[in-house]
Amino acid sequence: MELPLFPLSGIVLPDGQLPLRLFERRYIDMVTNCFKTGTGFAVCLIKDGHEAGSIAEPYPVGTAVSIIDFDQGADGLLHITVQGLHEVDVLSWQVSDAQLILGQVAPRERRESTPMTPAIEPLAQKLDLILKYVEPDIRYVDRQLDDADWICHRLLELLPLAGPAKFELLQMTSNRERLESLASLQIEIADR
Repeated sequence: MELPLFPLSGIVLPDGQLPLRLFERRYIDMVTNCFKTGTGFAVCLIKDGHEAGSIAEPYPVGTAVSIIDFDQGADGLLHITVQGLHEVDVLSWQVSDAQLILGQVAPRERRESTPMTPAIEPLAQKLDLILKYVEPDIRYVDRQLDDADWICHRLLELLPLAGPAKFELLQMTSNRERLESLASLQIEIADR
């Protein structure tokens, strides 16, 4: 299937939320079209380039998203919040006349549910602290700190890892593998 691609320096994964401020005409038009057609787009991590201005090259994985909230901010920009639906592989992409990246995407295979283990508990505690820092910009009414997959996805979204490191984690075939890699990092977070 074809979806517009929105390359960013951050990511969103299934059940995640990502607030965006739009000022480039190509993305405002993309969102308008999403509302008209009842479709979404895919957020991809930037491989090369920048978020604004020229076309950025996306990594070949992303997440299909739907728009769950929008308004015009006090700054006059269009503010939207998207929610991650499912991960996708970007098979190919091209740039439209409107300078929008259009990608041929395929849903990634659903991962088996990852069981919660004692080794994941410290990551859940660290995520709980991180979530206190990002509120109210991102608010999860239902924090699923007993769900290993939810913990994995939120940590991948929120940890300030470099693009190549995030891509390496996104490429992994299971959330268990991702969590083991995250657990090996020396993540220190001060409680506020």
